[in-house]
Amino acid sequence: MQRHWFFDLDGTLFDTEDDIKLAWRETIHSLGRECPRFDELYSTGPSLGDMAAILFPDEPDKAALVAAIRTAFAPIYDSSGFPTTLPYPQAVQWIGELKASGARLYVATNKRMAPTRLILSKFDFLDFFDGIYTSDMYLGAEHAPPGIPTDRTVGKAQVLAAALAERGIAPSDAVLVGDTHLDVEAGKANGMRTIGVTWGYGTREELSAADEVVGG
Repeated sequence: MQRHWFFDLDGTLFDTEDDIKLAWRETIHSLGRECPRFDELYSTGPSLGDMAAILFPDEPDKAALVAAIRTAFAPIYDSSGFPTTLPYPQAVQWIGELKASGARLYVATNKRMAPTRLILSKFDFLDFFDGIYTSDMYLGAEHAPPGIPTDRTVGKAQVLAAALAERGIAPSDAVLVGDTHLDVEAGKANGMRTIGVTWGYGTREELSAADEVVGG
C-alpha cells in the first residue's frame, strides 16, 4: 500500500458547497454584478479564476474581473464561520484508519491556505495531516520547488507536484483522493495512483478514469 495519501478538501473531506455558493453570491452582489445563470453554471471544484470565467464568459477583461472577485471573496468567505460545512462521515472513518495504519496524510486543494486551515481547525482535523498544500501557499514566497511559480496561484496538478518535490515523495508511493475529474487528472499528471469518491460533487461517470472509485 502507498504510504502517502493526498486528499482533496471540497467534496472529498468536507461538504462545503452551500457556504461557498453563498460567498460567491455575496461577492457578485458586492461588486454590483449580476449573474442570472448562476445556479445553472456554478459548480464546486474549479479554481476561483476558472469559475469566474464560466460565470462571466463574455467579460472583456477577465483578469481584472478575477482580481476583483478574489479580493472581495476572501474576506466574505473566510469570516463566514462556515455554518453549513460538515465533514463527510466516510472520509472521517477513512483518514482515521489510514492514520492508525501509519500512512502519511496530506491535504491538496485549490482552496487558499487561510480557509483551509480554518475549516480543518474548526473540526479538529489539523492533527490528522502531515502537510497542507494549497493553491496560494507559494504566492510571494522567496523559494518554491522547481517549476512552481511564486507570482500567482497554481492549479491542483502543480500543488501536487510541489508537495511531491518538497517532501521527496516518489509518485509511485502516493495516492490522490478526490471527487471530480479535475482531481483525477491532476493525480495522473503526477504519476500518482488515483481514487475517486462518489459522495462529493462529481459524478461516477466523470471519475471513471480513476484507478479506483469508492462510495455509494
